[in-house]
Amino acid sequence: MATPLRFLTTFQLLLSMVHPNVITVEQLSKVKLNSRILQDSVVKTVNENPQAGWKAALNPRFSNYIVGEFKHILGVKPTPKKSLLGVPVITHDNSLTLSDNFDAITAWPQCSTIGRILGESCASL
Repeated sequence: MATPLRFLTTFQLLLSMVHPNVITVEQLSKVKLNSRILQDSVVKTVNENPQAGWKAALNPRFSNYIVGEFKHILGVKPTPKKSLLGVPVITHDNSLTLSDNFDAITAWPQCSTIGRILGESCASL
């Protein structure tokens, strides 16, 4: 079953396809870093949408994780503030429509690492 995190990752990937100029996003605030990764409101929103194509549920294994902890589990490394200088933050209107289908391997054939899955052992958390 897809999770909200998987949904958000897919959304970010699709957004980068539509707008490849997006290089970085703003640093997460302390409030966002301390918020739970699984939220009833996300589950409710997905499940009330008949066109979602999937049913969301809270996974008890991750129910107590906050964003900051989960970023660590996923291997997110801190970005030095100096490297963000001059990088534009691009926002998009909520009316932006995304493609129903997307294949990163086809979209970016020059990127040899897309088809490789690293650290599959992490999936057994």
